Amino acid sequence: MEYIYAPWRMNYLVRDKSKDECVFCVDSSCYENKYVLFEAKHSYVKLNTFPYNCGHLLVIPKTHTKELNGLSYESGAEIMKVTSLSCDILKKVYHCNAINVGLNIGKAAGAGIEQHLHFHIIPRWEGDVSFYTVCSELRVVSEILDDTFNKLTGDFKKIKL
Repeated sequence: MEYIYAPWRMNYLVRDKSKDECVFCVDSSCYENKYVLFEAKHSYVKLNTFPYNCGHLLVIPKTHTKELNGLSYESGAEIMKVTSLSCDILKKVYHCNAINVGLNIGKAAGAGIEQHLHFHIIPRWEGDVSFYTVCSELRVVSEILDDTFNKLTGDFKKIKL
């Protein structure tokens, strides 16, 4: 039997779920430690710290809402622009074959953090779902977060909205 270690997942597994604080409503002084790549007026982009694939990004509105109608027109428009630019950067840096952009509204739809709306952007390659995922419910992410952050940060610093 082989073992694959992913010690960073323990923080997620044992976190205190009873706290009312929102993991996406962070103080800007914490951004770099939280893998934030870009901040706009109404939203920010960060790495998903529990990614499905390397380069998995989150576009997060600064407005704390769990519904799309909780966003202003300006916020929604900015989020779509930031999402589009994020896709362009992932294509450039990772040379991926495709990109999934997703939004889960509510727990039944798959939202892991349902109290604060957030968009997932996931680079995809043909054949990237390996036998590990299919046979053993195990996901292999081929890059550590620090490397992903370092690869992407330069392109995100060039964004002008």
